[in-house]
Amino acid sequence: MKKTIKMLCVAAIALFAIPQHADAQFFKKLGEAAVDAAAEVVKETIVGETPDNASNVNIETSASGVGIGNPGAQYFDLEFIEAIGNTSGNTVTIYVKATAKDLNYTNVHIGDNNVIGYDNDGNEYKSNDSAPTKNLPAGLPVKFQLSALPNVPAKVTTLPVVYSGWYISSDKSSRSGNLGTYIQFKNVPVKWQ
Repeated sequence: MKKTIKMLCVAAIALFAIPQHADAQFFKKLGEAAVDAAAEVVKETIVGETPDNASNVNIETSASGVGIGNPGAQYFDLEFIEAIGNTSGNTVTIYVKATAKDLNYTNVHIGDNNVIGYDNDGNEYKSNDSAPTKNLPAGLPVKFQLSALPNVPAKVTTLPVVYSGWYISSDKSSRSGNLGTYIQFKNVPVKWQ
């Protein structure tokens, strides 16, 4: 009986002493997958993006010093003109020029309904007004007026971030509620009148 117990103990020790390489690799891969999944959940929670709708917008600084991120860059170029503040109405209206690259587009919306700006104190200014639609002929710059941001105090001289919706067609547009698909303006100077 003692011999059998000794034999079972030696067998059990030998089983645990043998390297479990395959299991270790499995658990290592499982841990890496869990870390990747957790990173995506954190990204979705903080940024509001998921891998399916994330945007790869590059911010390029224009000659005026305003950074522009254009998710429609394959269809049109975008240039910041100015942001005018109206002291009597406490509104800020941003003007841009868009130039179609290859095709003519009709009924183009840039800055229609969904324009969101933030000041240095973290205040949000959101416009849901409509802005005029325009035709966008290839190679010809067209001036667009984004819908005005309401209730902006005259002390705001720079908007660090402004997001703007855009629409060319149903498959060439920003998606409502997904800021990663919006046109982005960084460090927008406001001229008050």
